[in-house]
Amino acid sequence: MLTYKLGIAILFTAIFPTTTLSAQSLCNLLPAPAVQSALGLTTPLTATPDTDGGNGCDYKGATPGPIIVMADTSDSSGIVGTMFNQRLTKLGPNAALVSGVGEAAYYDESHHQQIPKYPGVVFSKQDVVFRAKGKIVSFVCTFQGNGVPKSTILALAQLALSKPINTLKNQ
Repeated sequence: MLTYKLGIAILFTAIFPTTTLSAQSLCNLLPAPAVQSALGLTTPLTATPDTDGGNGCDYKGATPGPIIVMADTSDSSGIVGTMFNQRLTKLGPNAALVSGVGEAAYYDESHHQQIPKYPGVVFSKQDVVFRAKGKIVSFVCTFQGNGVPKSTILALAQLALSKPINTLKNQ
C-alpha cells in the first residue's frame, strides 16, 4: 500500500510540478518571450541570468542598436532597501513616483543618450524600481530612439508583481 501511495505521489509531482521554493533568477520567473510581449516588442529577446551571484536577468534583442533590459532584485530590508527609501524622497528631474506598482515605486527616463560602442545612435533609458513582497525590483531598459511608452514599462513591473518574486534568492 505504501509503494502504491508513493508511486501516485511521484506521478502527481511529475505531471503537476510545483513552483520551487527558491527560484534562481528573474529569468526563471520572467522568460524572454513574456518580457518581449509585456514591452510590445517585435524583436525576439534572449535572457541570460546574472553571473555575478545575483538573481537578475539580462534580456537582449538582436538589432543594429541593442535593446537591453536589465532586471534585478534585492532583499528590501538591506542596504538596497535603505537606498531605495532615500531615492523616493530625492527623485531626479526626470523621475516621478508611480502608484499601483507594489508598495512604493518610481519611474525614471532619459532620452537622447549616447553609448560609445554605438556612435551616432541615440538611445532612451527608462527605469522602474519598486518595493513588493520583501524585494526591491528594478528594470533598467535601454531602447534605440525614443523608447517605449511609460505604460509598457509599468506593464513589465505588473508582470513581475504577478510572479512569486519573494521566492528569488537573496544576493
